[in-house]
Parts: sequence; C-alpha cells; structure tokens
Amino acid sequence: MRRARSAGPIRSLPVALTLACSLACGGGAGGPGPETPAAWERFGSPDWVAIHDPERAWYGVNLGLSWRRVPILFDANGRVVHAWPEARVKSRVRLLPDGHLLGIGLGRDVVEYDWEGQPVWSWMREDLLPHHDLRRLDNGNTLVITAADGDPADRLVEIDPAGRIVWEWRAGEHLAEWLEERGVELVGDATHVNSVQVLPENRHHDAGDRRFRPGNLLISARNLHAVFVIDRETGEPVWFFDHELDKQHEALMTPSGWPGAGRIQLFDNGYGNRYTYRRSEILEIEPATGEVVWAYRSDDFFSPTGGVQQALPNGNVLIGSTRGGRVFEVDRKGEIVWQWTPPFDPVRPHRYPWDHCPQLAARTPPRPVPVTPPRGYRYVDKRVYQFTPRGGLREVVIDGRRRTFLAANDDCRRLLLPADAVATVRYGLAKRNALRAGHADLVVRFALRLQPEGSDRPIELFADTVDLTGGTWRGWNLDLAEHSLRWVELCVATEILSPSPGGDAGSFAFWEVPYIQPGGAAVESEQPDSLQPLTPEELAARQQHLRTLGYVD
Repeated sequence: MRRARSAGPIRSLPVALTLACSLACGGGAGGPGPETPAAWERFGSPDWVAIHDPERAWYGVNLGLSWRRVPILFDANGRVVHAWPEARVKSRVRLLPDGHLLGIGLGRDVVEYDWEGQPVWSWMREDLLPHHDLRRLDNGNTLVITAADGDPADRLVEIDPAGRIVWEWRAGEHLAEWLEERGVELVGDATHVNSVQVLPENRHHDAGDRRFRPGNLLISARNLHAVFVIDRETGEPVWFFDHELDKQHEALMTPSGWPGAGRIQLFDNGYGNRYTYRRSEILEIEPATGEVVWAYRSDDFFSPTGGVQQALPNGNVLIGSTRGGRVFEVDRKGEIVWQWTPPFDPVRPHRYPWDHCPQLAARTPPRPVPVTPPRGYRYVDKRVYQFTPRGGLREVVIDGRRRTFLAANDDCRRLLLPADAVATVRYGLAKRNALRAGHADLVVRFALRLQPEGSDRPIELFADTVDLTGGTWRGWNLDLAEHSLRWVELCVATEILSPSPGGDAGSFAFWEVPYIQPGGAAVESEQPDSLQPLTPEELAARQQHLRTLGYVD
C-alpha cells in the first residue's frame, strides 16, 4: 500500500451521517471480485427508482453513497453493480479510470481504495482538513479543497503520490482585492469553497480568451455567493459570476462536443428563501456575457444546502437534491426522465459511462427497464414541506431532559404538501416546571390551522385544551391528503386560558416541530447488526467535518 504520512489504520466501516432506514433489498448485478451480488443488495433497491424513460435518459452507471456512506455503483434501475463496504469515507468520492475509488476520509485524510476495497494510498496533514471536493489530475497528483486551522479562507493543495504539497492556493491572499471591493471580512468560514474543476478544452480559449485556458481552475465559493476562474499560474481570479447567487454549489464547465459546451452550470441553492417560497435552481451561464441561458426550476425542487448537478453527453442534466432526498435527470425541456429516491439523503452522486474503467467495460451493462410512475405521481423535495428550518427551534430542559421545541408557540409556515400528506403534531405542558413556579391552575388551548392558497379563511384541523390535572403531553396524526400537492399556510396557535394572558405561564407550554411526510413513507428502524457502531474518534471526526461544511453550529 502506498501511503503519504499515515492517517492511522483505515477501519472496516464507513461513517454514518444520515438516518438509518429500513431498506428493501432489490436484485443486484454481479461483478468480478470475491464478494457476491447478495452481499451488496442491502445497499440499494430497484424500488428506489421511481421514474426511468430509457428512450430519453442517458444510460450510464451511477456512483453514490448508500446508507452509512457505503460507496456504491448502481444502474438506471437501482441495481447495485459494485460496492465498497470497507471504504471509510464521509463525503465526495470519485471513480478513477483504473477502477480505484478516491474520496475524503473520516477525519483529516484523503483515501484511495482499489476495486476490491483494499486501501492503496492515503494522505493527511494535521493542520489541514480536506472537505467538499477533490480531483485526481492527469499528472497523477491529487487536488484537494482544504480548511486550515485558524484560517477563515480555504486553500487548494496539490499533492504528489509521495504526499508532498507541490502547489498551494490560498483564497485569502488571491481574493483579497475582490473581498475588499465588496466589503467582505475574512472571519469565520469566509469562503466555503465547495467544488473545484480543472477547465477542459473549450471554445472560449480556442477563440483567444486566455481567462479560460484549459488547466485553469473553476471554483464555487458558497459563502461569497460567487464562482471564480483562477489562473493556475498566477493564482489570481480572472473571471467571476456572482449575480444573485445564494450559497451555490458545483460550478462546472460543460466539455467540448457536448450540448451546451463551454457553458458553466451550477446548483443555486436559494438558502435565503427557506422561510418563504423555498426553491433551488440549476443555472447554465454563458461565461463571455454572464447571461443565464438555461435554467431548471420547479416548486417541488429545493435543497437549501448540499446539492450537485452534472451535464450529461446527451444534453440532459443529472441533479442531486441532497436535502430534498432524491437524484433525478431532466431533459432540456425540464421533464424528469429518471429519478432515484432512496430512504436517506443522497450525497454528491455522479454518473459515468459503462466503459469508464476496465472493470465496468468487461461486463455487459444490465438491460434498462422502463419505470412508469402512477398517474398523477409527483415527488416534492422534503425541505419544501419541512415546517421549520434550523434556527426556528429552542432547547428546553424538562424534568432533567433536554428537548427541542418550536421557538415560537404561535408560528406559521408556507408549505407545498407532498402526496397523501400526513402531519404528526405533539404538544404539551411542562408540568413539574409549572408547579414549581406556582402555576397549578395553568390551562392552555393548542390549535393547528391550515389555510390553502387562494382561500380567504383558515381551517382549524384540531383544538385541544390541556391542564395539569392529567396527562400533559399529547399527539395527533392528521390526514392532510385532501390538500396534497397544494401550497398551504400551516399555523400552530397557543392560547393561555388561565392564568391571565399577561402572566409568564406561556413559558411552560410547548409545541414540538410538526412533522409532515408523504403517505407510505418508509418507517425508520434500527441499523442491521452486521455494521459496527462508530468509535468515539469517528463520531468526533464526523462532527468536525459537519461543522466545517456548515451543517452544524
């Protein structure tokens, strides 16, 4: 095994960053190696493919992270083609032309595994944390986005096979003038670079525009709401686009010979509209003019964080709506021609041709099978009907246990309800806390109201009066199917009946976050015993990585 400054032993199982869900096991596709297809079936299922139009979708093999972050290759019908159950990765993975897997490891390491899952190379430096993206360059070196301890701006580092940093780019130095012009201070997670691409051959450079010289670097800096082209020789930004972007991801130039060649696509998250209309967009930009020449947007598409897109050779676009809970492919008309909806948040999927590496080229691709959804089928991304994003919550200690509630007892949210929507609501009184404060006569009325868009009056779904004489915590499951696939305003309301509303008794009444899900949603269950629990070190590495990504405070 080749190793550059060892990151320590690579353990046998990947980190879990998503909820463990019960998985239906579908038919797997076989492949060379010691493992049998049955060993991989638990990482995927044909049931997760909701739409597939073989006539319009681009048929390749998909690389993704399954539950517990196991890297998998799966075909258009969700059948697992190959898996790396022993790989220890937590975010971006890339399939190399020799069949090796390159990824970001659990802590501060970059890792590489062969086709059979054996570790063959790793790199780590204790003062640098790799995150978001990495690339294997044509010269055999590896380009990685890193966060340096004590530096609020990211760094790109190029590492040779021996583990030496042979090139480094510091955002804080080379973007200083750009930042100063816009009054941006280098504090906290100032740049949050989340993608890097080596520019391919392109028509702009062919026409004499040296800004787009192949080999220059295209990066997305999420917290600057901007994408840049960086001159590889000088390190200076030579092109940027920042018109009305909102915490975007995945800036990529489309290769020559493909529809839209030379244009730059990106995933504009729309993080700032998470309290209002909740919508993300895929934008395609003509770099010479800065004009948005194509876009995909839909009321049911929203991933306020995460998310990727990938231009495909037939002109379609593969979209990974991470927080929305699906991966889907659209044609240039914006019609969905393939969709994968696993029971976990999909992370940075990528599609490869079947001849991308010798191991895939040696097998016959499985026959694609059409999947036609039921009439009227419509998937709504989970974050479109989430009642409250992070920030609308508070933690309270009740009876010695810390619990999470809505920050406001009277709160409304505009939501697009999913199909056959069901709402679970829980609420109640902190009995011991109220009694200690002298509020033995506390009486509170809880109500949930829904107002469909276009209606001039709300519907009271239920109202319940709670006092301290009996059970003080209650819950309801409410069928909202008649309002499915409609925009509504959903409101929780709390009225203190006794003592008088002028008192402070309201601090003892609480709503849990209303939980909305589509009908027939998978029921969460325990993870199989065959996967070992994470060690304390792995849990700490997971938390550190999520903090760097901006997903936890």
